[in-house]
Amino acid sequence: QSRRELIVLAAVEVFREMGLEKATLEAVGERVGLSKASLYYYVRSKEELLGHVVVHVVRAQEEALARVLDAGGPEERLRAFCHSHVRIICTDPVGRVSAQVALSGIRDDVVRRPLHEYMSRLESILRDGVAAGVFRDMDLRIAQHSIIATLNAVPLWFSPEGRLSLDEVAAQVSGLLVDGMLAKH
Repeated sequence: QSRRELIVLAAVEVFREMGLEKATLEAVGERVGLSKASLYYYVRSKEELLGHVVVHVVRAQEEALARVLDAGGPEERLRAFCHSHVRIICTDPVGRVSAQVALSGIRDDVVRRPLHEYMSRLESILRDGVAAGVFRDMDLRIAQHSIIATLNAVPLWFSPEGRLSLDEVAAQVSGLLVDGMLAKH
C-alpha cells in the first residue's frame, strides 16, 4: 500500500471514531506517524482527505459494477448498482465513512468531483431505462438523490446480527427502489 492509501485508511478510522466534524488532520497524522506539516505533503485539507475517501469508494463501486453494468437491461443494471452500493457501504469501513460524507453535505470540489462521476453513472442507468420505456418518466435528479439517500441510510439501521442477511437487505432495498420506478405496462 502506498503512503497515501495508508493515510486514507487511517483517516477512515479517525472519522469513524471522532466523527467528521471533530476529526482533525493532526489525529490522522498521529495515526500514521506523521506530523501535521508532513501530512500536508500528501493532503492539504480535511476536505481533500475526504475526497480521497470518496474516490476509494467510487473505485470500489466501479470495480464491483464493471462485471454487471455491461450486461442486462436498465432494470438489472439499477438493481446491481443498488445492491453493490449497499454491500460496499455496509462492509467496507471506507464505504461507511463515504456515506457519512455524502450525507453530511460537504461540497468541497475534491469531494464533489468523484460524487459527480458516481451520480453520472446512476443517471445514465436511469436515462437509459426511461428512454427504453422500462422506467416511468421521472425527474432524473430527484430519482438519483432519492436512490442515493436511501442507500446511504442503510448502514444507519442495518445490523449484521439482525434477522436478515446483508444480501437479503440489499435485495429488498434494491427491489423497493427499482420496482417503484418501473413503467406500468
